[in-house]
Amino acid sequence: MTASPRSVLGWATAAQAATSLMNFGLPAIGPQLGEEFGLGLARLGAVLTASLLGSGLALIPTSKAVDRVGARATTLAGGTLASAALAAAAFAPSGAALMALLVLSGLGMAAIPIAGMAGVFRVFAPGRRAWALGVRQVGVPIGGVLGAVLLPLLDSLGGVRAALIFCAVVNGATALVFASVAGDARPPAPPRAGLRRVLATPGIVRLLVVAAFYIVVLQSLIAYLVPSARAAGLSPFLAGAAYLVLNVTAGVARISWGRLADRHGGTRRVRMLVGAGWVAAAGAALFTLALHVGALAILPAAVLFAFGALGWNALVYVTAGERAEPELTGQAVAVAATLIFLLSAACTPPMGALADYAGWDALWITTGVLAAAGALVAAGLRRTQGAPALT
Repeated sequence: MTASPRSVLGWATAAQAATSLMNFGLPAIGPQLGEEFGLGLARLGAVLTASLLGSGLALIPTSKAVDRVGARATTLAGGTLASAALAAAAFAPSGAALMALLVLSGLGMAAIPIAGMAGVFRVFAPGRRAWALGVRQVGVPIGGVLGAVLLPLLDSLGGVRAALIFCAVVNGATALVFASVAGDARPPAPPRAGLRRVLATPGIVRLLVVAAFYIVVLQSLIAYLVPSARAAGLSPFLAGAAYLVLNVTAGVARISWGRLADRHGGTRRVRMLVGAGWVAAAGAALFTLALHVGALAILPAAVLFAFGALGWNALVYVTAGERAEPELTGQAVAVAATLIFLLSAACTPPMGALADYAGWDALWITTGVLAAAGALVAAGLRRTQGAPALT
């Protein structure tokens, strides 16, 4: 029996939330991990980003697996590897072993975003595809919020090992169910020279430049909203409320931009990419001013800023997948995702150093300039008709 599009989307989102529960919830028990394994701050930071590192390294190889053997087999293999590695991490004898096992779990988790997006491409036509990818992307903040709540609770009941075992079970279970509905669409013959052909696709390099500009803005807002709000005089409660508003806005933005991009048969991708950049640029300018006014100005400015800065991911993924040849859809999405993953980690320290050296105004003005630059580059993309669903 063929799974319905909504079933594929629902379980792709659930599987993504499960990986994010681990990737973005683990820092909530960072102090306990440090105490359990005798980790200093530097080693703890490495442990907390180990699974993301593993995923970043595996995205392109995983995309090739999806294109060759299908989403179902790739998800089963990746989910099994991730779940087994997380279960083993619960009994790691040292911090070094813990980190190695978390990197291994990340290698397996890479199957979830790639197979999830491939599954969405397979079952949704262009007129609803960007919306569907936006919904799947909402699994990221949902998983992070659930992890921040559940992992400390599990730690209080059974220690960090209980939390890691819970992550292993949830990741394995959601991957198994998603694999059962994902389908096995793949080209009749393995694509050759896939990566070179992806990069040679008209507009792909320009699209990656847009993503590079936008990801610096996104990561800066996520990492430094709370510190800058606290420096502006907000209480811990109000700064936390601003961060909650940020996550809620991220979910709304991803769905909203996707729905707008799906209009007229999926031909509005470029227009929405440009629009997101200009909204982020305007939001950055208003947020910079709001930091000098107070909480009543900061919260609405943060909403506008977040609506532009946090809502574009699915637009980049769907545009990359549709511009590439059909048999290279998975690899095209993986190239964009790899750039986003790696730059997310690389850009945070220098942007923080900018704030330390020149102040918060300089940081947020810089993000506004980067958002505007991304919008200008995106405006040079040629509009294309959305690609048909894979069969």
